[in-house]
Amino acid sequence: EVYTNALGVKHPEVASTLMFKGMAHLAMGKLDDSMACMLRVRRMREDALGHDQPEIGLILNNLACVQYELGDYKKAESLFQEALDLQREVFTTEPSFLKGVSIVLCNISFLHAKSGSFPKALIELEGALQIQQDILLEDTSYSDVTENMAHILAIHQLQNGAVNLDEITEEYITMLRKTETT
Repeated sequence: EVYTNALGVKHPEVASTLMFKGMAHLAMGKLDDSMACMLRVRRMREDALGHDQPEIGLILNNLACVQYELGDYKKAESLFQEALDLQREVFTTEPSFLKGVSIVLCNISFLHAKSGSFPKALIELEGALQIQQDILLEDTSYSDVTENMAHILAIHQLQNGAVNLDEITEEYITMLRKTETT
């Protein structure tokens, strides 16, 4: 409240701080508090900027993550798709924007993989990987690309009867990181 009073409700720093608070609530498992913060941020930023802004896509992605944690997978998928549709409308080649698009694609892929829709998961994940390889490799960090490759390999394993996406992904990440350093 002090921050809001000092800067005003429409100031981007107020929204940013509130989003961090929402993410902290998410990390602590306080899902209702997280959702309340993120919905407030969405209203604040849409009132200030309008709906067709890249920042709104990131907010929608975060809302979708909370919906996923709440167990509402249909709502999560709908919000991820809304974020992706918005990002397509306001497309820019800024690396930070493109990284946001790849994050949404990874999240949609994870949702599809968890529900057993492996072909859909692979399509989204390969799209994210393509963005990261083609556009973001000027960044010296290859960890996102490595993680996406590991997820693709893990999804292929799941299609062939493996049972734990998280364990398989971690094994592949470890293996791929070892090959990066050699």
